[in-house]
Amino acid sequence: MRLLITGARGAIGTRLAVDLAAGGVPLRLLDHRLPQAGLPAGAEFVQADLRDQGAVEKAAAGISAVIHLAGLTQEAPFPQVVEHNITGTHHVLEAARRQRVPRVVLASSHHVAGLNPTGGQPQKAPLAPDSFYAVSKVTMEALGHLYAHKCGIEVVAVRIGSYQPRPSEPRHRATWLSPRDATTLLYAAATRPLTERFLTVYGTSANSERWWPRTGWDTLGYQPADNADQHPATGVLTDRFMGGPFADRELPA
Repeated sequence: MRLLITGARGAIGTRLAVDLAAGGVPLRLLDHRLPQAGLPAGAEFVQADLRDQGAVEKAAAGISAVIHLAGLTQEAPFPQVVEHNITGTHHVLEAARRQRVPRVVLASSHHVAGLNPTGGQPQKAPLAPDSFYAVSKVTMEALGHLYAHKCGIEVVAVRIGSYQPRPSEPRHRATWLSPRDATTLLYAAATRPLTERFLTVYGTSANSERWWPRTGWDTLGYQPADNADQHPATGVLTDRFMGGPFADRELPA
């Protein structure tokens, strides 16, 4: 079973590739940047831009599942977000359809619900994106739903929490996702049998103060090993998504 990881040089992709290769999982790593060091054992590398449909389709040949991590990870002007996050995701899903890849894991974000009140959000909380970046992740999930139900691809959208080596601000007590738990969750999302074609799960560690439900965790057999309670609260509250084009505007009361 060979997995394709897009965005393999990003923070999550780099750690995921190392962890999975150590477990003997054959990998094909895709990024628009060349690797800085040697590849993990059993991995091959493809340099490609997700905006190139043909290159993405070629990279997906002979793949059992795609873990799609590539794209902009911070707020940016809307045209750039569309180009990299929405068009890029469409190319990945279309490549999976054409190459008959049975499973795609989409790296969505908890920011799709970022303007909902914090604390105790239900699984079906209204979508409330807090940035152009978050809007692109809403669209990513919609594309995944479309391809799942019209093309028969199994799609898991993982709403990734705050991926950090350790919690670094107060809200991480609810939103933190440790690197080793991210590996466990993303691998399960790519390999575990599903009971439905499209599944959305929130990606956090086993934080005692987490806001979001565990819905879908049992389906994936996901049992996180880490908890933000293991680390003292540090730093002050920050949120990069409150900047960007809305930095000079007052939020509604």
